[in-house]
Amino acid sequence: MAVYKRGGIYWFSFTFCGKRIQESANTSRKTIALESEKNRRLELERALAGMPTESKARRIMSVKDLTGPYLERYKVNHRKGAAAYCTSCIRQVDKLMGEILLPDLTEEKIVEYMKARLEKGAAGRTINAELGELSRAIGKPWGLLWPRVKRLEERRDVGKALTSEQEEALLRAAELLSAGGAPMELKRRGKIHRQTLGPKGVMMPVILRVAMLTGMRAEEITSLRWGQVDFGENSITVGRSKTEAGAKRIIPMGPELIIAMQRHLSWWRERFGLAQPDLCVFPFGSPQPCDPKRPVTTLKHSWETVRELAAVDCRFHDLRHSFCTRLAEAGVPESTMLALMGHMSRAMLERYSHIRMAAKREAVAGLTLPKVEQMVPTRIATKASTSPSRVN
Repeated sequence: MAVYKRGGIYWFSFTFCGKRIQESANTSRKTIALESEKNRRLELERALAGMPTESKARRIMSVKDLTGPYLERYKVNHRKGAAAYCTSCIRQVDKLMGEILLPDLTEEKIVEYMKARLEKGAAGRTINAELGELSRAIGKPWGLLWPRVKRLEERRDVGKALTSEQEEALLRAAELLSAGGAPMELKRRGKIHRQTLGPKGVMMPVILRVAMLTGMRAEEITSLRWGQVDFGENSITVGRSKTEAGAKRIIPMGPELIIAMQRHLSWWRERFGLAQPDLCVFPFGSPQPCDPKRPVTTLKHSWETVRELAAVDCRFHDLRHSFCTRLAEAGVPESTMLALMGHMSRAMLERYSHIRMAAKREAVAGLTLPKVEQMVPTRIATKASTSPSRVN
């Protein structure tokens, strides 16, 4: 080993495979310089053996230095919805660990992150997703980076199927709001957002019916164009979707949905004229729809108002769970359910299907057993009664 000092900084020099390696150790301490030379030799030996090596610059990168470029690459070849979710995950990681250097990203730091996010009320699945994105940004699997850190438990009962009464309450509330009415107590509590009585409030009844009768996701509904609605075939063709199997799937419209969509089309024509194929079914605008070339951006305020007025504790996505459950209860074949839902696996289908108690009761009520004559139990004789009597 040849370590020497030049201008207050240690350098090392050695020969490897017939080539001279002379580099700065970037330190004024000899012990660190010797360790730096040792690591450099090891790095060259790994490269010679065809094993992956890590650049020097990467060793002193912070988490934020790594996640930024990763997110930009992710946006290039992933769907808009997936990119938005990834951005949300990376934002949380950068907020709590962005300044930490990669060598300092120990298992203890990961556990601290988990505790901090749990204290903020984040779910286990959310935290796992955030750290999963971090591991992919680093380029190594979770088990290799933090082998002793176990993933948090994830709830499997988040989604639920609504009852018919709950669905009816939501529809009644949406119709009431679209007509401009709302209980005074909601107004006093500030639950009526100004956009609720605007375009989304007006369109919420048909939006809810589309969700309940097709199982489409919220973003699939809001992004609909008239070219995707076929009144000749009475079907809706989904555009871009969260999954590859969900994109371009065709969902038939039943009689109730056909009527709702035809009424909505009449309302739409009164305001914008001819419904061109590239124009939005649910146009953008506040407080009134004004731009049919742009779709509504969010249903958050209108949905929360409808849910509050209906006194139903659920998510908009639960309407999709309810649709899948009704299909399962009706005995629809699994392959047809997969096609309608846009799922790729039976496991995902099972997660969305929640067979309700009413259907379970109806199922077991029809069960019968073969009629068999009731057997009269015979009395088992005791040892005393069966033993022969004693002859005198």
